[in-house]
Amino acid sequence: MFENKIKTLLSQGDIALGVAMPDASEILAKLSVDTGIDFLWVDLEHRPYGVNEVKHIPEIARRKGCMPMIRVPGLDPIFFKKALDIGANTIMVPQINNADEARLAVQYAKYPPEGTRGVSPDWTMFMDFSFDDYLPHANEETAIVAQIESPEGIENIEEIAAVDGIDVLFAGPMDLSASLGIIGQIEHPKLLELLAEFPKRVATANKPAGITFGDLDRCRQAIDEGYRFVNIGTIATLGTNGIRAALPELRERARN
Repeated sequence: MFENKIKTLLSQGDIALGVAMPDASEILAKLSVDTGIDFLWVDLEHRPYGVNEVKHIPEIARRKGCMPMIRVPGLDPIFFKKALDIGANTIMVPQINNADEARLAVQYAKYPPEGTRGVSPDWTMFMDFSFDDYLPHANEETAIVAQIESPEGIENIEEIAAVDGIDVLFAGPMDLSASLGIIGQIEHPKLLELLAEFPKRVATANKPAGITFGDLDRCRQAIDEGYRFVNIGTIATLGTNGIRAALPELRERARN
């Protein structure tokens, strides 16, 4: 009941595929999870909304066996508590720079004795679970994705990966391009070299690497490079790309 599919897939050497939420929309969440994705990424770092606007989206994901992942705004226990208490079972933490920060992320996400998370998982009430159902499994269920985005983080990839409780190290291409002094140049050889080496460096601690691209060809390339936790865009970008591809074909068909 409280198995984290991401952790199971990755422990078996398989791949976890997901999409991100383009907005705080329960309809978009439902349409996304109905596709059969493994995780749904809800971003509270860059998007203008907070936990109140997305509070039922983790439940929507859970009901379909999809893992709700919330990216918290930063390394602050308050952000972790709120994300987990509305039902996230995977926490993405931006700007993890060293092993000490990675250990703090684990501390904030786990109940004692592994951590210091406060006890009030209100989401269980909406899904007709009791605290007794959830609490014994909460620490094992919770996955932590550490984002590497800074020069310090790049330098310390192996040490961060070795931290017990960190489940995935995630390469953020845009922020990494900024860290390398080539901001926004996603095709720059310096960034491509770093991204190609990233899974190998993470694998020194037997951890999987994650990444995100909106372009499916780049996602395919990432999988070939060894990434096993891959966000493939959003239902909005994938849907609009599909429409753009379909329109010329249908117009040509109408002319013939």
